[in-house]
Amino acid sequence: MSTLTQAPVLVPPPGRVLPPRARTLRPAPAAAPPLKDSRTLAAWRATINRTALTRSGEPLSVVLYALTGPGGDPNTDLAAAQQYAAAHRLVAVDRIVDTLARDDQASTDQPELRRGYARALHLLGDPVSPVRGLVTISQTAVTRVGRLYEAQLDRYAALRVALFLVRAETEI
Repeated sequence: MSTLTQAPVLVPPPGRVLPPRARTLRPAPAAAPPLKDSRTLAAWRATINRTALTRSGEPLSVVLYALTGPGGDPNTDLAAAQQYAAAHRLVAVDRIVDTLARDDQASTDQPELRRGYARALHLLGDPVSPVRGLVTISQTAVTRVGRLYEAQLDRYAALRVALFLVRAETEI
């Protein structure tokens, strides 16, 4: 039986703290790639949606999703999503609404923190679920943060499911 040897871990003696690296020796922070503009995002989403539609080969089953604030009425957004789905021959199989609490910035920015959106993602990722798309009023119903929206598009592309927006990508 062989034993694996590990390299010894160097630990400073008790009471001694290693000094921080000089600024000139610190690695440069990684530069984040620039955010995509709204036209590029819309084209990318259209490609993702075409892939989902061709994969299905039949009318796509979708979830209608609305995000509202405290005391808000999601019916207008759900009605617009329903009209969009009907016009594009999408089959709405569920309606999901998230109502944010007052001053709930974390859930506004991070869509996975919202129960309804997380449930929709679960349905989209479940291989036995008939749901293969989500219809919502705008990009801001997903998230207002550009990098997080791009990450969501990556997720939809990886799952090969669609994200339909009644209003295309905007800065609003």
